Amino acid sequence: MMRLDFTQESIVIVCESCPGVWFDFAFTKLEAWERAAAHEQRTHPGETQAAKALSYTRRTSPSVE
Repeated sequence: MMRLDFTQESIVIVCESCPGVWFDFAFTKLEAWERAAAHEQRTHPGETQAAKALSYTRRTSPSVE
């Protein structure tokens, strides 16, 4: 399971299934869920929490184009 910890400047992405092993940083919620979903797909096939959160974020976030 992925957890996003928000600070004023960035987002820390933590994989709770890989305690102390995998974490990443991002500057936007979309970027954070993209990184989390990529890790989930690579390392935890069959888990879908981050992929679902990414899909939701893409549907509900304003376009940045």
